[in-house]
Amino acid sequence: MSKLILITAVTVFFSVSKMFAQDELVQQKSIEKPSVLSTHVFGIFKGRLEGHFRTQPKNKFSLQLDHMSGNIWGQPVVNYIPTSEDLREHVRPAPWHVREFVVNREDEDFQADTENFKIAYDGVIKGLKARLYVPFNSKNALQVELRSFILTRGRLPFSGITGDNFIETFHSNIAGGEDPFQRREFGLNQAQISYTDREGRQMEIEPNEGFFGGVKLDYYHYFEELLRYDVHLNLGLHSGINASPFNKSLDVGISANAFRNFRVGDHSYIQLGLSFGYLNLNSISFSRENIQMATRPGFLNLESIFTYNMINSKQNVHSFGVDFYIQSAYHSPSEYDYSILFRNPIATRSWHHSASHLYLNNNYWTFFYAFTQNNSFRIYLQQDWLVNNVPDLQTGIGYVINF
Repeated sequence: MSKLILITAVTVFFSVSKMFAQDELVQQKSIEKPSVLSTHVFGIFKGRLEGHFRTQPKNKFSLQLDHMSGNIWGQPVVNYIPTSEDLREHVRPAPWHVREFVVNREDEDFQADTENFKIAYDGVIKGLKARLYVPFNSKNALQVELRSFILTRGRLPFSGITGDNFIETFHSNIAGGEDPFQRREFGLNQAQISYTDREGRQMEIEPNEGFFGGVKLDYYHYFEELLRYDVHLNLGLHSGINASPFNKSLDVGISANAFRNFRVGDHSYIQLGLSFGYLNLNSISFSRENIQMATRPGFLNLESIFTYNMINSKQNVHSFGVDFYIQSAYHSPSEYDYSILFRNPIATRSWHHSASHLYLNNNYWTFFYAFTQNNSFRIYLQQDWLVNNVPDLQTGIGYVINF
């Protein structure tokens, strides 16, 4: 599936590129996008990669500030993973939602032949990012990012459409039905992240508990020679120092980013961009107590973006964009073929997402608006169409100051 998406995205990008001609007026326009990474319940502990759609540095420093608010909800689930082939073959034929009934959870042999993790989360994660962009010359630049997060209950007036009340009112009156995820039964406006990994290490985050996520360094090299083909291309090298109490480690990664600008009228143009990246997780671990959040060695990511831009009489730019982001799963999907999920006693529907989404590619759509003078103001709305609720709905606001 991921290969098909990648091939399709590349084909569309270069096919559309041939349909339009670029001119000097729009050639040097960067894509004015907010930071679109989700406040994923595990992703907040890692410095993930995202698209960098910027033209060559012009000896201008810039500071980008982004604030995000995302609603997370996952019912309590215990996932047992068989370690013996006999037990795997025993549960494989059973549908995933009835496997808990074909084994004896209390049996000593069952306990000996399995490992497990426990997970539940609820609340609204607030995040703040600051990025300093430092150009070295016309071909190289460094970006330094700091990030921090806090878990809140999501009550008014501090949370609007990302709060439980708005989301469940929307479900009840517009789409989804009455309490489709049992959020009301478990209690609205709660906040807690509870996770026990396969080694028995525990992570408990309570309401209004915040933490510093870490520092990420991004080094970009820009290829000017490709401008003769009207394509902006840069390669990025990335290192992230994770500094939260639950993950003290160093991640390293690489990315490739390409985009084109196309004139479509006297005062408008469109932009198309693609970004590919790979982040190797825990390349260096600084603590033996790090929580195991992923069993895969790293994440692949693909991001595609489209913007429509209008230039007004004062040469300010209004940008309307849509961004699609996909990241590979935290655990191998093949493991889910024999995983045994045990639900909470009061759970009757939509109870599996907190565990099952870890075996799915994490993807979401972001719709954003940017207003650019010398500086740039951005807002966005993000939706998880897979309904994994990590987060269900996210909003954000950002501002870029160019010095």
